[in-house]
Amino acid sequence: MPLHDSFKTNSGANMRLSKLSAVPSEQDLMFAMNQAGKNPRAVIELPWKTSTSPVTFVLKVSVAQGSDEGPLWTLYNGDTPDSGVLWSHESMDPFLIQSLIAAECDPSRSLNTYVDTSKPAPIAEEPQTARPPERPTRSALHVDLPKPVELDKSILDALQLQLRRKETGLYSEASFYFFLIQEFNRFQRSGLPVALILFDMSITMHDGRLGMPPLRVLHEAAQRIAATCRNLDILCHYKDPILAILLPHTSTNEALPLASRLQNVLLQSPLAPGLDSNNVVLHFGVAAIPDTCDHPGVLIAAAHEALEQGKRTNNSIVLFPSA
Repeated sequence: MPLHDSFKTNSGANMRLSKLSAVPSEQDLMFAMNQAGKNPRAVIELPWKTSTSPVTFVLKVSVAQGSDEGPLWTLYNGDTPDSGVLWSHESMDPFLIQSLIAAECDPSRSLNTYVDTSKPAPIAEEPQTARPPERPTRSALHVDLPKPVELDKSILDALQLQLRRKETGLYSEASFYFFLIQEFNRFQRSGLPVALILFDMSITMHDGRLGMPPLRVLHEAAQRIAATCRNLDILCHYKDPILAILLPHTSTNEALPLASRLQNVLLQSPLAPGLDSNNVVLHFGVAAIPDTCDHPGVLIAAAHEALEQGKRTNNSIVLFPSA
């Protein structure tokens, strides 16, 4: 029975998933992590017992307060209140957690050793056995590499001028589509996620109406966004006045905190002399591949729907689909 079809809730702050008969897959761990994100005050419990294991393992997942590393995963050797902890780790990567679980549940390994993966693990003493000689790595060979080719900066600058809108200096809508398709191709090839934030910045005018921000305000906002995002994140025009931030290798769980940080940096001080931050209105719509969909056009539509819903409901940050 699929894990999501048998979700059960215990009393208190724990939510217990149905017991599995095999080591959890990445899909199982993704489901548990999503439940922890939706229930930040709860501890999600995922038990399992394999045919070769004498004990029932329990993995507990919770949102770590104040952590930027991701949810807290704790593996227990048993299903009783006094069960020992095998390891505890904060991570957004279900593949890493699945690998740690698979290694710990190997019957050939001891299950009674506490391992905290956030710190260097003690090196276990192993019997001295003959090992084959290690092959030298490329760095060990001290190969004399050729001198780097100098990149023609003038060609790069000319290309940047074609990709950006002259009046704003931001990537154009056409460039946005190009970069999005590139990231979608990367997702199809390797499964790497990509998130999209569409956002609208308006200024409250003296008569109460909302207007587009002046160019100097847009430039200041773009500089703050660039300072907050990573170098591989891309700020582009979409449909005026909407801007788009393309986030390669990013899930919705990572994009939402970024949207919150962007809101803070854009409102923490005036974007222009005499402009009260209280008169700046921001709305963010968030979606991602594959969390939301597996099509670039649907990704844009979903982020835009979240943006419009935020305007209708007066919520500054909305994830599609919203509760």
